[in-house]
Amino acid sequence: MTFIGTRDAIAFPADLPALPRPSRVVVLADMDALSHGLAEGSGASRATDACVSAALEQVLLTVTRLGSRQCPTRWAASSATARYHLDLMTHSANNVWSIRTGRDGADHVLLEELEYITAATMSGHRGKNPARPADLVILIGGDHIYATAIRRLRLLGVPTWVLQPGRFIAADLYKAATAVTRLALPTAA
Repeated sequence: MTFIGTRDAIAFPADLPALPRPSRVVVLADMDALSHGLAEGSGASRATDACVSAALEQVLLTVTRLGSRQCPTRWAASSATARYHLDLMTHSANNVWSIRTGRDGADHVLLEELEYITAATMSGHRGKNPARPADLVILIGGDHIYATAIRRLRLLGVPTWVLQPGRFIAADLYKAATAVTRLALPTAA
């Protein structure tokens, strides 16, 4: 698989509500799912650093075009994925990557982030300042483990856009998300 870089933003789905300007967008990425998903069909088990980096840049470009004034990000990875993408990790900004051992380590990091956004949204509804921590959550992943947390956010009025890095997405996550877009980068033959 030969990778060709892209400067195009991802098309904003019609299923998502219009965002306020400026907006608060949170980006959470399951780096295990992203690396394996982008490598599907290539014969490799994981995508190259260049391919993963380009996908993340495309997502961040999309966020910028949405008018986000701040974009908290969390790239969660297992220790095996972190080792594989060590160069990418060491060239990233501080406090962006979270590495956790175990089969579902990355999933649990992102679940904690989603639970924090849920709790902050709920306390914002009760407080004097009704500002939410996020106007939109972008989740790169496809595992069923996120479905309940995504459903809670949706019930609180926080839309979630799932960017699906591989061919498959869990049915319950697909149903819980406000919108789902397949994350695919252009490739040459």
